[in-house]
Amino acid sequence: MPRKEEPPRLVKLKNRENWYIRYRGEAQSTGTTDRTEAEQCLIEVINKLEAPASHATVSELLEKRLADIQAKGRARAENTPYYHKPLHEHFGKLLPEQITSSRVYAYWKKREHRPGGLRAELIELRTTLSHALKKGWIESVPEIDIPRKAPPREKWLKQEEAYRLLEAAGPQHLKVFILIAMSTAARKSAILQLTWDRVNLDRPHIDFQDPDKEITGKRRTVVPISSATAKMLSDVKRFAQTPYVVEYNGKPLADIKKSFRQACVNAGLDPVSPHVLKHSVISWLAMAGHSIDQISDMTATTRETVTRVYRKWSPEYLSSLAETLAPRADIVSMFTKPAN
Repeated sequence: MPRKEEPPRLVKLKNRENWYIRYRGEAQSTGTTDRTEAEQCLIEVINKLEAPASHATVSELLEKRLADIQAKGRARAENTPYYHKPLHEHFGKLLPEQITSSRVYAYWKKREHRPGGLRAELIELRTTLSHALKKGWIESVPEIDIPRKAPPREKWLKQEEAYRLLEAAGPQHLKVFILIAMSTAARKSAILQLTWDRVNLDRPHIDFQDPDKEITGKRRTVVPISSATAKMLSDVKRFAQTPYVVEYNGKPLADIKKSFRQACVNAGLDPVSPHVLKHSVISWLAMAGHSIDQISDMTATTRETVTRVYRKWSPEYLSSLAETLAPRADIVSMFTKPAN
């Protein structure tokens, strides 16, 4: 196996006063004995090596963008290639200055069947070009119109439907996933990445924040679980083969989309995505009358999202305000007689 190439680095050579930059077996003088000035020279060399060829295409800039976020260990590096694939196909061979409004709107038409993906892809394209501008690789960023954010889909399951789904799920790993989702409203990725060392069955709670993962805008938190859920997870743990709570054939799972869809069919439900369980749990808690702050903390969801759910499923939380606006008692009978 070939050795991984080492990046450029500063070195001191025998009987030489200046700092040198060693790279690929060669040493180039920085022309200075000052460490700070030498480090600046090193930065300039690295920037030149990282820079794409002059007149770089959109595909080349997308590759540079992906390499940058991967090198920084960004959480979004996992999903970015999916956004890049259609961008490579439509814009890849173009130079940035060749991106016109007509080409952008042609892309809108091409991807109109995936409105959420379209928006995310064009944001990624604009971010990539802005990154290239900041690096000095291009002179300007073309105008890229981004579709408005679509209103959230109001799909949700009643609690009895969720229990039907749990009972209809075939393999145990899917049952475990659905149980945790119903008990915590955690996101799919947080559940699939959950390890037993973050599940406390004595003082029942789950810590969904992986200490080895970057903290992102997708909030993860420590949430309590019921004693019944803890008992069920305790039974699951007895037969665990890996550190992961959700496992299959002695391995963690990357996704459960297909088996989840089949469980919906088995339960006689319209197919929904696993994320619908999160929205459903928030709806159940709202209908039960729990406060917005409590639901926000329990489900690691913004108050804005919880408030939107509250308005739909538990409008009674505004009842006291409605009473303040009630008509005076002496005019309540105003409409009891026919109009003249």
